[in-house]
Amino acid sequence: METANRAIQENGSSSKLSRGHLTAWHVLAWNSRAVSVAISVVLLMQITYYSTEVVGLSAALVGTIFLVSKAFDGITDLIVGFIIDKTNTRLGKARPYELFIIPLWLLIVFLFSTPDMNTTGKIIYIFVFYTLINSVCSTFLQSSETVYLGRAVQDDGDRAKILAIGGVIVMLISAVSSMILPQLMNSWGALPGGWTKIALVYAVPMSIIGLLRFIFIKEKTINNEKRNNVGFTEGLKLLIKNKYIFILSILILLSFLSTNIISITGTYYFRFIMGDLGLLSLVGMMGLLGPFLFLLFPLALRKIGSIGFVRIGFTAAAIVCVIRFFFYDNLMVLVISSFLSGVGLTSITMINHFFILQCIEYGELKTGKRVEGTPAALTNFANKIGSAIASGSAGFIMTASGYVSSASVQPDGALMSIRLLYSLVPATLSVIMLIILRFFDVEETLKSMKKERTV
Repeated sequence: METANRAIQENGSSSKLSRGHLTAWHVLAWNSRAVSVAISVVLLMQITYYSTEVVGLSAALVGTIFLVSKAFDGITDLIVGFIIDKTNTRLGKARPYELFIIPLWLLIVFLFSTPDMNTTGKIIYIFVFYTLINSVCSTFLQSSETVYLGRAVQDDGDRAKILAIGGVIVMLISAVSSMILPQLMNSWGALPGGWTKIALVYAVPMSIIGLLRFIFIKEKTINNEKRNNVGFTEGLKLLIKNKYIFILSILILLSFLSTNIISITGTYYFRFIMGDLGLLSLVGMMGLLGPFLFLLFPLALRKIGSIGFVRIGFTAAAIVCVIRFFFYDNLMVLVISSFLSGVGLTSITMINHFFILQCIEYGELKTGKRVEGTPAALTNFANKIGSAIASGSAGFIMTASGYVSSASVQPDGALMSIRLLYSLVPATLSVIMLIILRFFDVEETLKSMKKERTV
């Protein structure tokens, strides 16, 4: 990313995140907000279960709520991307939007505190808070992150290290959270106000931790900001010319679709297939090992390239998900396959900011203008659409197969649908991602474009 790197200069008060100044503290501070958001995702993945088993809504109705909610994201993501591109404050372009971590957690507590009212009231309540969380808070946080990284860290190698180590930190803490959550659900989930207590256990510390990046990591400025100050329409035209950001967005959508389907149905799987929701914590324990594989990313970047790293992950996920279908009640198979599929399916999303910055640089080399917020917003929209489709499709498929909300025993058709959603569906999506990955050759294209410019 030499073009952008040459254009970036440190402000006098900025922290030393330029080449050669990356420290352990910078890595921890940078990933603090990522940890907070990741924990919020772990909790929000249980909103379908909460809505059906606690609030008492049907799975199909819950799926409809989430799908309709996502209609707002298509609008807000592009608007937010444009707002970020237009932002120019003393704190920087992306850094001010880190403060959305506070309302994010407040709204999550309210979401899991649905009052006792009629069905229509419950639908409206969940819809409003779920939409505010995703269409506003999450949109600003996720869309600004890549822009923030690109302006805070200049060197590709340092970016790879931050994302690799950050992936370990985020996944480790997420795995611990995923282990604790089923136990909290068992202890408090059925009690009055129990889910409010569960949400507060996460919200209080994560609100504080989520602010550390904002406090300690400062942006750098880019020369000739006016050259990159494009209007909304022009920004969209420049985005359309960037084929790689669309390919990446599709991959991110499918990755989030796969991982969320597994997460959503995992709760149902261990309750109704395995007969013990508490066993789900074993999957979380195994997940503690997965993040360490992401430490290999900087090495893989030099040896097989970033795409080769992701290709291995998708292949492993496809294989183990097929095995899981045939050995559906073998706990050891479930634990090991969950570990490998989790690492494999998230191999692109854990380092997606690395790829987004490559796409941004490709767009700048191709058009002569640097647009940062809108490309990042598009990929953010893709991950939320993937999550929404997962929630909606899981609900529809389970309902169509005979699933009965709040029932202690489910019919065979519902049990089979849970098995398919937990195994063969993500396996199929992994194969599709492998095919699409063949067209995402942005790494090689950038090298060729830079070589042509030096000739």
